[in-house]
Amino acid sequence: MYLTLLKRHFIILSILFPLLLAGCSKTEEAKKVSLAGKSVEKPDGIEYPPQDTLWFGFDLRPGQKEDAGIYMPFLKYLESATGRHFSIKFAGNYEDTVKDLGTGVTHFAVVGTMGYVIGEARYGIKYLVRGVNTDGGPGILIAYSSAVDAKTVEAVRAALLAFEPQGKHKDQITRWEKTEMPMGFTEVDELELQKVKALAIKYGLLKGN
Repeated sequence: MYLTLLKRHFIILSILFPLLLAGCSKTEEAKKVSLAGKSVEKPDGIEYPPQDTLWFGFDLRPGQKEDAGIYMPFLKYLESATGRHFSIKFAGNYEDTVKDLGTGVTHFAVVGTMGYVIGEARYGIKYLVRGVNTDGGPGILIAYSSAVDAKTVEAVRAALLAFEPQGKHKDQITRWEKTEMPMGFTEVDELELQKVKALAIKYGLLKGN
């Protein structure tokens, strides 16, 4: 009797088990198909920049909110002067700013002279213009990634050289005097760059030829 019941259970299970497997397989397959082809919607409140955005790198100084208040109007000026779209990319320190520029995370960036010569040797970044402080001195450069096309580079260079933060563009910017280029921009002095490169080699930051 016991063996007969056991045999019956075994026969029933042998019939049902393939059906159960088939049902699980169909259910799993249906889940996969139901997800295919669905578009992912952007969460509310999040804005994504256009794909052709040019990213401009800055060191994070007083704080992201205050820095954004200073640099966003400046980037708006560049947009109106060049017809291109710019977005801010903040970095925690100057090393990250140079690295982001060299590895293509950003297209343009404000960098110190020493950071520039290191980035030039390591990543092939190039300079556009230098910032002018209240004493008229060198120290801050606007540099760009070697991947940026020549037409864009020249448009941005012309816009920077035409920037007059103490003159006709004064009303377009906010607290620009807090930056390291309060008087705008001028051509880069290549001789000064060579002096900085010599110092970098002397102190082991760069390898000499």
